[in-house]
Amino acid sequence: MTRGPVDGKLLLSYLWAIPMSSGESDQVFARARENALLKRLDGKLRDDWAAAEAFLFLEGEPLNRWVLATSPLAAAIGDETLRCELIVTWHPGYRAMTLVVALTVADSGTVSARDFDRAIALVQSFQGRPCAHPGRDAEIHGRYRKTPFPSVRAAVDAVFDELTAGTVDEEMKRGAWCVELRAAHGHPADKTVPADPRPFYGLATGDEGWRFVPNAVAATALGEPWGTREFVAVYSMATGIICINHKGADYVERQHEFTREHFGQAEPYFALDTAVAGLDHGALFVLERVLVRLALADRWLHSAHPELTGPDRARDAATRTRLLRGSLDDILQLLNALLPPEVDSLERRVSTRMGVERTIQQLDRQAEAMDEETRYAYESVVSARVTRLTAVTVVLTVVTIVLGVLQVLVSL
Repeated sequence: MTRGPVDGKLLLSYLWAIPMSSGESDQVFARARENALLKRLDGKLRDDWAAAEAFLFLEGEPLNRWVLATSPLAAAIGDETLRCELIVTWHPGYRAMTLVVALTVADSGTVSARDFDRAIALVQSFQGRPCAHPGRDAEIHGRYRKTPFPSVRAAVDAVFDELTAGTVDEEMKRGAWCVELRAAHGHPADKTVPADPRPFYGLATGDEGWRFVPNAVAATALGEPWGTREFVAVYSMATGIICINHKGADYVERQHEFTREHFGQAEPYFALDTAVAGLDHGALFVLERVLVRLALADRWLHSAHPELTGPDRARDAATRTRLLRGSLDDILQLLNALLPPEVDSLERRVSTRMGVERTIQQLDRQAEAMDEETRYAYESVVSARVTRLTAVTVVLTVVTIVLGVLQVLVSL
């Protein structure tokens, strides 16, 4: 049995995190400005991001967010085109770049089983699953600069290659997605998924076989929702987030009354109705932060043990290990950094489901091994120096004895 339609519209945000040095970012964004590839956020998109960031982030270094300004990026389904907004962000505190691709999957006022299938197919296309014949029938593919690509991921890769143009060694490895079901009726959100958790399980995992998953299995996999309002329920998985957002007009008006009375003006965040999945209530920001940290950890683990050659490899290893250990301390601090209290519990939950705790344990084990390696390298260096000093001492002793004997012979 397939569930019936549900009220609302369906939005999808897919994002990647790419570690990058400050020098690399300067080159990337300078070239993007020169070639008019990017422009500053403007219009409603800028207002939406500004309202969400201003309300949810009370502290922190400002982020540099840009939007793709060239020929539009799109997810195409046969002759139908779903325009994608691609937001590029430089995180100076993390030394990483994120790419967020946002699109609306269904906007008719109701979401059917077919819409769930379409969203899952889009997720798989973002993961890189190719279609056989781009542009034919209902096959999903990507488009950029009027060129068809076998998948949306391939089209995003083309944008990324154009942005970086060989200046960045990192690839788009760490990705995740956020799907939001949004309605404005204000009904309790925690009733939507339990009625039939299977399609939401399919959205969270990219599993097109959701119809054949037992309800109990789907419900267990999704787990308990997070939410600080009765009309919001957020489910976190290892691959991303499912957000049920039923914010109604009565809540918006009540919040506006409060802010006008106490602060002199209405807070624009409460009326947020954006085309970006997860921007309302901070789910997308949480996912972005966690993804950046995992990408940084991946790069650190990859670079922890390179091959060292040459006569000074022990000394070089000790020096390099000390530098890496210092950078690891920075990463661990980022992994444990907290958002404001209102969404802190969501970040903790997402971090757990996406494996941040396991990553921290792996980093800790690696750090212990590096500390041991540093001690061994240091002891090897000291031992070599002591050996050389001993040899020099023996030579000096022999020379002294020979000189003494010669003096005795000369005096005779």
